[in-house]
Amino acid sequence: MDAPQEYYNNLNNTYTSFPNDSIKRNNISEDISSHNASGYLNLKEYIFISVFVICIVGAVGNGMVIWLLGFRIKRNPFITYILNLAVADFGLLVSTIFMIVSVWIRFQYPSHIILHVFSLLFLSMYSAGQFLLTAISIDRCVAVFFPLWHQCRRPPRLSTIVCALIWVISLLLIVTVFIIEKSYLHKSGILIFCQFIVNAALCLPLMTSATLALFIKVCFKARQQRRGKLLTIILITLFFFILLVFPLNVIYVLNIYHDLPPYFLECACSLSCINSSVNPVIYFLIGRQWKSRHKETMKMVLQRVFKEEERCTEEIQL
Repeated sequence: MDAPQEYYNNLNNTYTSFPNDSIKRNNISEDISSHNASGYLNLKEYIFISVFVICIVGAVGNGMVIWLLGFRIKRNPFITYILNLAVADFGLLVSTIFMIVSVWIRFQYPSHIILHVFSLLFLSMYSAGQFLLTAISIDRCVAVFFPLWHQCRRPPRLSTIVCALIWVISLLLIVTVFIIEKSYLHKSGILIFCQFIVNAALCLPLMTSATLALFIKVCFKARQQRRGKLLTIILITLFFFILLVFPLNVIYVLNIYHDLPPYFLECACSLSCINSSVNPVIYFLIGRQWKSRHKETMKMVLQRVFKEEERCTEEIQL
């Protein structure tokens, strides 16, 4: 069944709706002709459907994590970070779902407004997730290398304050972009460009250094007999984040100077969605006890994993 030609225009707008005039609309006529010639879904449509399904599954998983950590499990300072990270991942996935749905459904009001609003939400959640994982990696490094300070001197509400600042910064940046665009005083492309530069220049070095330090400390110390599932989960989460999320920073910045093919940006956004969907799976697979004969729920797994925070200092000392 042939999709209407408007689908392809909206499909391209899904990614060109990012506030940047340098992202061009290319290869749309080729997609239309190839689709009409075959009468079947083309590769881009299969990818979009796959990403849509992944986003739905990931949103359900992150929603479950938010419910359990927010209302069913006793919260500690580290759970606050994970809870906020789940909220950022959930927001990114929901914004992606609405952008994809707006491509397929014909709204009674201009669909490009919906795409634009949810693309701004995507960028806000994207930045918040990067800042939160940077804070998580630094917190784990402090817990590993300075366990006494982390246990005895760390301010009890530090994680809450850090998370609040991260949300304020991420949301203020996007609100500023939206206001400037609507006022027609200045194009917002330079602001989004600066956002990606800050993400890459600040988060990537800090997160990479912290990940390497944790990996060396946890895996290559002879006297470190028990690594702990919590640190393993953090290391795997950081690894997937660096592998799947930072390409969007690089591709977006490169696209400012070189007109990259549209599918580069589409693939980078899809990788970010996959990363946001995989975190609940990591928590469950690493946290569960595989040798146990009893069926474990997500709540039981999360309780066991994040209980390690209470005895983390004892486990990581040499």
